[in-house]
Amino acid sequence: MSFFFGRRHTLSGNSPEGDGLSPSRRERRSSLPNSRPQTPTSRGRIQDLFRRRREEDSPSGIRRNPTKASSSESSSPATSSRPSKNPQKPLQEKAEARKPVEKQAKSEQVAKHREKLRTNPSAKYQLTKEDAEILFSGAPYFLLEKGKHGHFYPQVIFPFDDHDPSIQNLWDRQRLPHPSFTICTLHAHLPVPDKWVVEGDAPVHLNRWKRTGAPKRATFDIGIFEVPNMLANNGRDPGTIGFRTYLEIPVGDAVRYVGPDIPRPMADYLRLSSMPAAEAYDLMEHYNDPYSLCEDGTVHDRKKLLCQGPAAWKRIGVRDINLETLVERLHWLSDLRQNILHGKVARTILDMESTRDLYSGLFTRFLYPPSHFMLVDVDDHHSLKVQIKALITVLATPGAWVDFSKPEWRLRIGQLLWETAPHVDGDFLDPSICQKPWMHPTLERKWALVQMLLAAELMLRLDATVRVGLLDNTNDLHISGRDMQEFDRLRNGQIDWCMVSARRFMDSFTASYRRDGSSQCATPPSGDTTPTSSTPSFLRGGGRPDKPHHRSFFEALTHRASSPSIKPAIVESAWNCHLVPVHAEVQMQGLTVFAETLNWPGAAALKAHLRSKFEAPNSAEILAEYFSTPTTCSDLPADFDGFAKDEMYTRSLTRRRVLLHDATADPDDPHKMGGWITRSWLSGFVIPGETVNHLLMATLLENDASALATLGPIANLYGGLAYQSRSWWSKECIVGRILCCLDGASECLGWVASPVVPRDWQSLDPLDNAWFEVPIVPPPIVPGKPRIKVGNRLSFDSTPLGLGDLTSGAFCLPVDQPLDKEALRVGISFDALTFAGKDTAPLEQAPRPRLTPHKTSMTFTVMSDTMVSPTTVSFSLAFNVRFVASHECRPPGGFMSCNNTSNNNNTTHSTSGASTPSSSSTTLRHHRLPGHPLHRSYGYKFVPIDALGGAHSQELFFGDIGVGRYEVMVVDARGSADKEAFARAWCASAGYDAIIGRTGRTCLGCCIREARAISVQVVLRVGDEGLSRSVSVQTL
Repeated sequence: MSFFFGRRHTLSGNSPEGDGLSPSRRERRSSLPNSRPQTPTSRGRIQDLFRRRREEDSPSGIRRNPTKASSSESSSPATSSRPSKNPQKPLQEKAEARKPVEKQAKSEQVAKHREKLRTNPSAKYQLTKEDAEILFSGAPYFLLEKGKHGHFYPQVIFPFDDHDPSIQNLWDRQRLPHPSFTICTLHAHLPVPDKWVVEGDAPVHLNRWKRTGAPKRATFDIGIFEVPNMLANNGRDPGTIGFRTYLEIPVGDAVRYVGPDIPRPMADYLRLSSMPAAEAYDLMEHYNDPYSLCEDGTVHDRKKLLCQGPAAWKRIGVRDINLETLVERLHWLSDLRQNILHGKVARTILDMESTRDLYSGLFTRFLYPPSHFMLVDVDDHHSLKVQIKALITVLATPGAWVDFSKPEWRLRIGQLLWETAPHVDGDFLDPSICQKPWMHPTLERKWALVQMLLAAELMLRLDATVRVGLLDNTNDLHISGRDMQEFDRLRNGQIDWCMVSARRFMDSFTASYRRDGSSQCATPPSGDTTPTSSTPSFLRGGGRPDKPHHRSFFEALTHRASSPSIKPAIVESAWNCHLVPVHAEVQMQGLTVFAETLNWPGAAALKAHLRSKFEAPNSAEILAEYFSTPTTCSDLPADFDGFAKDEMYTRSLTRRRVLLHDATADPDDPHKMGGWITRSWLSGFVIPGETVNHLLMATLLENDASALATLGPIANLYGGLAYQSRSWWSKECIVGRILCCLDGASECLGWVASPVVPRDWQSLDPLDNAWFEVPIVPPPIVPGKPRIKVGNRLSFDSTPLGLGDLTSGAFCLPVDQPLDKEALRVGISFDALTFAGKDTAPLEQAPRPRLTPHKTSMTFTVMSDTMVSPTTVSFSLAFNVRFVASHECRPPGGFMSCNNTSNNNNTTHSTSGASTPSSSSTTLRHHRLPGHPLHRSYGYKFVPIDALGGAHSQELFFGDIGVGRYEVMVVDARGSADKEAFARAWCASAGYDAIIGRTGRTCLGCCIREARAISVQVVLRVGDEGLSRSVSVQTL
């Protein structure tokens, strides 16, 4: 049977009768793909790319002779009822006058065109450019947009629907269910409307949205994003990810930024003994100069650098900063940023302080004066260019600072801010190993605050440089494009993520200084008590003067108190810097939404406990005291061997462990609200990336005393847990990605809740109240470089027009079988999730609460019309495969003529996809296609789901693929959630990623093209809708 596609001509924007479309879908298609605006519009680059590609590849491509575009003769009622404010109104009135004539001519053209196709359908009918636009309207086009530094950004566009803004509502991801969850990303995203959580994923009208303190203007664009994209981390189907996230995983931050950096001295110091005497003397003479160890190749050890004290800090340009001055400046910069974002008048830091004041404040209180190499080719030594270069040089010093480009530090920064030393897990300084006078248990916290300050100073100067120096072209600030390129060259991932963290820090906290009397007196190690230049400032009597004197902020920065008498040295605690969160209530609401969505047993008690704190009359004082009081480490369990020294940086597919804080076990904690993890989430100081998933679940556990007592304080955030006859799984665990599609499961961000509890392999007893670490291995590596690095090849390989001629016979229309027949033929039911110990030993006898199975299996019962009795099929979940939600498409406009000369009831398509089963032998005509046509260059085959249970099924289905031939296997898993779980389990056992193509959302042709785009070999067709299409949720 062959299909012939022709162009659809309509005389109005409404859908014709009998097109099988629901009223809501017709309303959504008020702007039809073949409608044309009243005034001529130029074609986009993608359309021209299609045209040029066809003309170059095939002599029988799209016709090059111009064809008049048809225009819509009537607009939608919503449009016609509004008063026109178009400046081209006279032109439109003339066009309206010509409409009756055009209608008659168009009607005659339509009649002739349809009559020709009905009487003489031909497989060699050459599709015109207008035909392609109609037939592929609503079809997603996959491409890679090239960014800076060789990075590509996956994009999905609709090139044939640029006239229809509603097409942008077609997504492949879920909406973020609460405003607090938006801190997971740096990508632009729509705000969450009011009552979204209460009403669920339903259409929300524009009048239900309100402005909630959004910034009025932009600031300096750092130009980086978290990789992979967290917006697409939750696909439209449970346990899936989006197109963008899937492509970015191989080049994610966890792959790009590895650590820790191995400390090493400068190469010249290693060969010092073999140098000539003059050269060695010159090298050592400048060893203690400011900035001497910034760009010389030295990789510092941050912990050793802190122990070496102010003399070592000077070599990277950093002064010994007074804590009060540091906190006051942080507070001032935070207020300035809020004024820049939300103020009535646009301003920069230069509106508050002159360039010379900025220079004096930076290089007299925080950094040493700039070195000679920073002043090369600079006319004004006090300019912003010198200040920016100095800040970049200091912050880029390898190993000297917390590196936020590494995902591990994005999670652990809260531990540094709120947990007292020593820390039993993480890469932190142990103050007990250093007995120097400048050492204090909170020195590492102060060093992190210094890093936030310097990054904030850099960011606000860059903002002023772009806004004033480039956009305003002022004579007072000379900044050229070349200067900005030089700044960009000096930046690296460490500096970029440091600025992102500083921006999030200023948006999350109000910093204040309060001396609490916990300062300690110290005496220099030598007997001489005279202050020297090498003595830290707080040992030289850097306290407040005896007589109070009110000064301006700049005077306070440049003034240093002195006294003729010798005062005892003061080592000040960094806990005198109090950080009070700004968005704590919103973060609390997000936590309760997370707990309720996952059906956590203690969700109601958690909500009541938190509300008792946030809604108390003295809630402001409670929060201020809670976030100003450090927490202590919990004791490790007696049966736990401890954390490995480098476990924080271990890149494991199955393990990401943290130590939870049991607030109920701490008698000195009056609030009982968890430790540093809870403070990190409630403060909103969450660095973009997967950190949000870890903090939510860990905060939930920290504030459930019963769960902590049962499961213990060691949490594996890449595994799963069973508690009170239910289980919760990280989406990083393959078990969670499969169980989430079963009935009764729920999903929120990176976690899945399921009523299924793992069972022992032998006794089938439930393994309740335990943590699980499920061992898996990466799937087989596809030869070649990651798909995201292929550039334009991705779009060429998946273009809707295919790789060949554009005749009608070159396209097929792949459709799904009627669901009722397939459902009756095969029945599948999920039986159990089983864990086995090593050598199939019973796992129920292993010590709890931490269990590590040696083998993980899922068991199903399969019954089909070809079997005498039901068969039990078990899949071993061995590979860390991913499931990608198919991107939504929209049914195309057009009509279809089907000539069926044979009765073909086969269930397996040919490898070219050129035939579609049907039971009709008459010519059929439809006003609307059930899907998008697929070019014959896309090879695919249908496979019945019950065939997956056979031995060596992966070799059976893919072993016959020819060299250079790409083929997609389509598995029909519609009809029940158990069938979908069965197909997903097979993928995990065979090592194949899969596209989850839900009927009613994505047509089969677009699923196959997307699989080709991202180099996935399996498409799982799921859903209960058959061939009917559901209404897509609209947000606008």
